[in-house]
Amino acid sequence: MRGIFFTLLVSQEFLQKHSIHVLSFDRAGYGQSDPNPGRGLESEARDIEQIADLLGFGDTFYLLTESIGGYSGWSCLKYIPER
Repeated sequence: MRGIFFTLLVSQEFLQKHSIHVLSFDRAGYGQSDPNPGRGLESEARDIEQIADLLGFGDTFYLLTESIGGYSGWSCLKYIPER
């Protein structure tokens, strides 16, 4: 497991109390992930949607991104705005 590159200034108790889940992943071709030229913003949004469904987040979830993660946030706003 690789480290998370940002600091959360909240306690584990706060995260649990408010049912906040912290997930981190590399976009295809970035970080330690393999390149996949067939991947794009829509497939990334669909992956995030599937992860949310598998983890039981319900019909609505919130996404906080930073740096290159902004592409993930934008893709979710564009392709799954109802979530």
